[in-house]
Amino acid sequence: MTSTKTALLAIGLCLGPAAAFAEQSPAREALKQYCTGDYMDFCSAYAPGGPEVEACFKANLKKLSPNCSAAITAYKKEQRATKRFSEAR
Repeated sequence: MTSTKTALLAIGLCLGPAAAFAEQSPAREALKQYCTGDYMDFCSAYAPGGPEVEACFKANLKKLSPNCSAAITAYKKEQRATKRFSEAR
């Protein structure tokens, strides 16, 4: 799975019902804070957390707000760091 796809999936998960059970992190909080408006603007026709939202964000990647784009970048960096930490154990 590409890092962009992973980040977009994360956005869908953060906006969906699973977010209540997901481990919170500053990057996840930033995704929710800065990408919810983009979700409402571009992808609200789709159920949060579904594959359609992921596809919608990917299709509208260039239209996303600068804050949402920055939140996605931060989330990807956090995920890479977490993955490296997990693999080092």
